[in-house]
Amino acid sequence: MAPGKKKILIVEDEPDFRTLIRDVLEDEGFDISEAANGTEGLRLYASFHPDLVLLDVRLPDMDGFDICRKIRKDGPRKDTPVIMCTVNSELTPINTGLNSGATDYILKPFETKDLIARVRDALGLGE
Repeated sequence: MAPGKKKILIVEDEPDFRTLIRDVLEDEGFDISEAANGTEGLRLYASFHPDLVLLDVRLPDMDGFDICRKIRKDGPRKDTPVIMCTVNSELTPINTGLNSGATDYILKPFETKDLIARVRDALGLGE
């Protein structure tokens, strides 16, 4: 990994969507690690030390809100930006995500340029 290259952890159970996000963010120069469930996501969070976590709300073993709360409570970097992702048709309130400690929230499907802008903003990278 190049010095200064930002690391992003994607926690998403849908393989096709996870691949899409990975490809888009790798094209932007980010170093990516991926998890298909919350347990694996928390393990990778502790070992990969990402600069940002992109976190699906609905995962097979736990919800993203619980994962976000664990990150905020247990660290190791409690201030890591977390962007929650969920599908447009879900009625999960954005407030729940933000109250669990999320930095931002994005609804799927989304435009890749919107994802990139939110990621860059959360990382303090501007345009």
